[in-house]
Amino acid sequence: MTSVITEENNQLKDIEQFKQNLVAVPAIDLIPVYASPVEREIFNLFFTLLTDLTAKYIEKTIQTAYIFDRIESKIIPQEKEGKINVFLKEFISLFRRYNRFGSIDKSAAKEIRLKYFSPDENTSAEAKRLKLVTEINKIVDKEYKIPSHSLIKSSLLNLETQRYLDTKKAGARTLWYLNPEFYQHWQERRSQLMRDLEQRQKESNKAFSSGKKLDAMIGIVNNYPRIVLEFYGIPYWNILKGNVSNKKFWEPVSLIYKYLDDINILTRY
Repeated sequence: MTSVITEENNQLKDIEQFKQNLVAVPAIDLIPVYASPVEREIFNLFFTLLTDLTAKYIEKTIQTAYIFDRIESKIIPQEKEGKINVFLKEFISLFRRYNRFGSIDKSAAKEIRLKYFSPDENTSAEAKRLKLVTEINKIVDKEYKIPSHSLIKSSLLNLETQRYLDTKKAGARTLWYLNPEFYQHWQERRSQLMRDLEQRQKESNKAFSSGKKLDAMIGIVNNYPRIVLEFYGIPYWNILKGNVSNKKFWEPVSLIYKYLDDINILTRY
């Protein structure tokens, strides 16, 4: 697995190279380039689910994706491993067991869901998640801290200010949704990229459909940073994993894309 630091360096190189071609780049392609990591996760969540969302759901989902990543990435400094809270230590053990075998390990999945993401007689599910966030943030380096409630909320407000998101009332609840005009522009640009992929497949000299798809996707990822492709919901990793030598293309940058299935299995969100 690529280290977190290597992954971030790869992203920066891709983005800087992309910026050199600004004259030929549609303005909407620059949105994920200049967005913060949390803002990109918010975009990817909306583009994946395509529904109205509460701020609390957005916060829970993004924080949980970060929790899973911080455990899987093994970025806890060695000197702090002995200071891990028992609650977190047991979660790390369970999640790594689950992560090794996926949903096949039903006992680990069930235990994680009940012990860490479900309420019990003493503690709410919200308090349990926040305890994981707090304990992880105590021991990881500053750059790897899980985003706080205030950071996620300010990111939502920033996206609203830029008219990418809007809000509406549904009873006592406030719902966030994609601004229709922005979403229309996004759909149009995504359709262009999908047509580009189809044209590349047609022009490929490979004999089989799988080879043509691989050729087309390699061409696309050579032209766009992964965060831009993910912004448009183009799952390059599904085609490139195991088929290209550069492992940075084997999984998404976005933690939402990487962990949303796990979140659905392990939580009640």
